[in-house]
Parts: sequence; structure tokens; C-alpha cells
Amino acid sequence: MSNEQPRIIETGSAMVELVSDELVEVRFKPEVKLDVEGMGAIVAAKRDLIADRQVDVLAILPPELDFELNVLSMDHHALGGGCGGAQRLALAAQSAFNLRITDIYFRYHPREHATRIFLTEEDARKWLTTKLPEPSAS
Repeated sequence: MSNEQPRIIETGSAMVELVSDELVEVRFKPEVKLDVEGMGAIVAAKRDLIADRQVDVLAILPPELDFELNVLSMDHHALGGGCGGAQRLALAAQSAFNLRITDIYFRYHPREHATRIFLTEEDARKWLTTKLPEPSAS
């Protein structure tokens, strides 16, 4: 019997993959209406894959994201118990509408770690390749 951690977890709303020891990718499924339960499943999948590692998260939305409005009113990260050792979150919005709506969401529900929203996946990945500053010795 293997104790190996899963590398990919598929939820009804997304594919969540531990692509390296430094990165978890969340690819939201197109043509799926995102709801509160779906977001909860994504947060749980991230937490399972991260397993207290210190990793960044790249979330990639489909250009035409469909969602229930109540998804915006809840802090899914806090409700789901957080994501363990998740560090930075880079979100690839893929459309101007998604960029605006996710910016509004994170203004109401800020994360404790650095969070940036980008129009393209390429720009989000580029930001994640920048080195985090070293903690100050105090």
C-alpha cells in the first residue's frame, strides 16, 4: 500500500495539480457554473495537495467564467480552513470581466499572502518566477 500523495485532484469545478514542490495549479473548468460548494471542494483539494509545503498557487480561469453571485460574498479561503503552506497566489483572469470581478472579490476578501491578478497566464507565471524576499532577521 502506497502512502504517496496525489499529484492531481479533479473536482466538479477544477483540476488541481501539484506540478512541482513549489507550485500548485488550479485550472477552472470551462462551461461549469462555479458555486459555493465547488469553491469549497477546490480549497480542500489545494489543502490536500499542499500538505503544509511552502508553495505558490496559480489559478487559471476560463475566459467566460460562469458563477453564482453568492460565490463573491464568501471568503472561501477562510471558510475552507486555508490552504496550509500556500504562499503567493497568481490568478490568470483571461478576460477583462474576470479581471474586474476577481479584483473586487479580493478587495473584500484579502489574503494574508501576496495575491496578484493578471490578464494572461504568461504574466501570472512570470510573476511567480520572481524570488520572494528573504525574511528579515529580527
